[in-house]
Amino acid sequence: MSSIEITVAICTYNRERYLPQLFKSILRQTLAPERFEIILIDNNSPGNTHELFTQFSHSNPSHHTHYVLETNQGLSHARNRAIKESSAPIITFLDDDAFIDEHYLSVLLESFNKHPECGCIGGPILLHYEEIKPSWENLYLNSLLGYFNKGETAFYFNRTDYPRGSNMAFRNLVFEKAGVFNVTLGRIGNNLFGGEEKDQFNRIYEAGIPVLYEPRAIVHHCVPRERTTFTFIKKQALGTGVSERLRSKNEGLISYTKRLLKEGIKWCGSIALWFLYALQFKFAKGNMILFFRFWVTRGLLFKYDKA
Repeated sequence: MSSIEITVAICTYNRERYLPQLFKSILRQTLAPERFEIILIDNNSPGNTHELFTQFSHSNPSHHTHYVLETNQGLSHARNRAIKESSAPIITFLDDDAFIDEHYLSVLLESFNKHPECGCIGGPILLHYEEIKPSWENLYLNSLLGYFNKGETAFYFNRTDYPRGSNMAFRNLVFEKAGVFNVTLGRIGNNLFGGEEKDQFNRIYEAGIPVLYEPRAIVHHCVPRERTTFTFIKKQALGTGVSERLRSKNEGLISYTKRLLKEGIKWCGSIALWFLYALQFKFAKGNMILFFRFWVTRGLLFKYDKA
């Protein structure tokens, strides 16, 4: 019988410069290495991802490591391949441009054992700026950079919210009940589409599976300068809008109509925030909120597949 209790799945495409930092955080885990496996799903990267992981594996023979090349391009394809390759009852997905707290894996196993009814656990995602914070940085747009923090108290998510992709762990049985990630949604190559996580959790909730927020399971998401530029935020927002259009239309006309109404409400909130920041003479923050809302709406309303 295998002693492996959790799979650490790294789905990566062309981000080899971040992998050593992630590898170091995995090596610092307080969980004994014989209790987890590391699977790297290389989504057909053009760089030296394979060589880096091979070197990591050879340098750390006490760790269970497994390299897989997934030639079907797309994050959903890569995650589904990780699920297929996993030999543990639990799997956690780690972004290639993130790193984890030293107690991360121990906390996940402890929490799953404490809550046997729970099918999925998500935790905080804190930002690690490589350089300075952008002038437009604010609480309402930090999610564009991966930020996610629901406080220091554990709770069960309701159907209106869910863990984010950089910090989510599942019992593999969940995928037998709710299905795997939708390969028509999500990031493919260098585009910034998404929606596959929201779609996944919608199906998990429909299956009646509880999802827990665990504040002690902490992930740090790297933010390079290029991810804070006007061009990147525009691409990110358009990708969000397009993904929401595809996801909601896939659910039906009623779902798409509800999403449009929700967008109208968000416009009211965005305008209110602009005035709030204007009163504080923080125009960069308010302006970026309106630009972001405009780009999301554009992607939501019109066919735009170049985000």
